[in-house]
Amino acid sequence: MSQTTPRRSEQAGILHFVREMGSALIMAFIAIVYVIQAFKIPTPSMEKSLLVGDFLLGLKFVYGAPLLPFALDMGISKRFPAITDPKPGDVVIFKYPGSEKKDYIKRCVAGPGSIVEIDGDKVTVDGNELVRPPDGQYLRHGQLGPITHFAPLHIPKKGDVLRPSELPIREFLFCKNLIHQEHPRAKVRALYQLYLDGTFANNETFTITDPMSGRQFDVAFNNISFETDDWIELDRRISEVKRHFEGREVEIRRLIYLNDEAVQEYTVRFDNYFMMGDNRDNSADSRFWGYLNRNFVKAKAFILYFSLDKNVPYWQLPLKIRWNRIGKLIRSWDGGN
Repeated sequence: MSQTTPRRSEQAGILHFVREMGSALIMAFIAIVYVIQAFKIPTPSMEKSLLVGDFLLGLKFVYGAPLLPFALDMGISKRFPAITDPKPGDVVIFKYPGSEKKDYIKRCVAGPGSIVEIDGDKVTVDGNELVRPPDGQYLRHGQLGPITHFAPLHIPKKGDVLRPSELPIREFLFCKNLIHQEHPRAKVRALYQLYLDGTFANNETFTITDPMSGRQFDVAFNNISFETDDWIELDRRISEVKRHFEGREVEIRRLIYLNDEAVQEYTVRFDNYFMMGDNRDNSADSRFWGYLNRNFVKAKAFILYFSLDKNVPYWQLPLKIRWNRIGKLIRSWDGGN
């Protein structure tokens, strides 16, 4: 006499389904937090190495995954041991060093302790001219907006001591961004003080012209906004103030405050890197906002898993997909010959 297998109860089936789904979700969560990061290319700053509409995966564990989920947002810099640190030539996914909360992707061209200089389409690191990546490009012979020559810049390494008030405007703003990256939950701000003929004069007023309407009005130095992530714009605003007091001894002192305490000297906690887009003269990168701190590094770009051509409409989906880019590895390029 055959014996039939008892049917699983409806409750047992639901519990089995919940366990299976729970296990899958936990594994997916672990992978997203500690192993991989998905990223979509939104701008042409990495063309033609990476194209707008490329979807890629980055490997978090290569540079050391965060110890806890959302650790960086909570101001926790602890990580699991890294396989390696970012190297010149790596394509890196990182948190934007300025005030915007978004992820960027650029190529590392110089590491901690190096000196970078850029003149047109000539990029020099420690005196050696770099060859651009095979798919990199220049559209305007290296003219990046107002930057025609990027003067030599030293990339800070762990243990370096910076004195913000003694730095030029460019390095001052880069230092502010660096401190923000090393203390993402802290209040980091810059304070500017006007001295005329050696006397504190923040309440001094002067006349400026609105470029849109042509109207003139008086404004006090205290009311001028110097909040910007762009050192070129900051330099322009400070130069404009100095022009209004031509003929007098003008000094604009710059201070950085960390949690309302003035920073006289700052010891760098992590290594830093200089990042550039492969589309060299169409990229908002370290030439504008400065150093990428090791604390803001998230993943090493690894492989393209999908790609859509923005110029092809969705109703032509088979043609919209760039089939030849799927599965393409994202390779490092150290700038050598």
